[in-house]
Amino acid sequence: MLELVVVIIIISALLAIGINKLMKLQVQAERSALENIIGTLQSSIALTISEHIAKDRIPQLKKYINSNPMELLASQPLSYKGSFSEKPKNIESASWWFDTRSRYLYYQVANRDYFSTAGKEKGAIKFKILAVYDDNNRNGRFDRGDVLKGLRLKSSASYQWLNEPIDPNTYKNEAYLSQ
Repeated sequence: MLELVVVIIIISALLAIGINKLMKLQVQAERSALENIIGTLQSSIALTISEHIAKDRIPQLKKYINSNPMELLASQPLSYKGSFSEKPKNIESASWWFDTRSRYLYYQVANRDYFSTAGKEKGAIKFKILAVYDDNNRNGRFDRGDVLKGLRLKSSASYQWLNEPIDPNTYKNEAYLSQ
């Protein structure tokens, strides 16, 4: 009987270690998939810029500012759910969607316990295509009189993937806890 208890304890310990390792692998896979799509979007933006430079049409890049970056791709990822005027109800984890009002591309994080952001929406990352320009009038905005130099994809807030899950008892952001 004692041997059976020892075997059960050992199997339980191995299972706990295995589940923890599996979670970390899932987080790493999500992070890699996210970085892959961000890289693809950045490459599409760079190709668009190159095309406009080659054809001497740099001023026409203005139409891409605040546009949907997914529309620059030859084919959109399966995780892209489309454009919406408000957050879709029951959006799947690990999904992308574009908000036509705010002009942000959203990514809905699946492994939220292993993700931290300085943004207001703790389970999401927002991206936007912004102008790279010379701010000739020094007002901090791209407008008349400024020289457009290119485009870039930028997240609205810093974020990071964590090695350990966030403890909801010590994490004080109510927006995170209520979602």
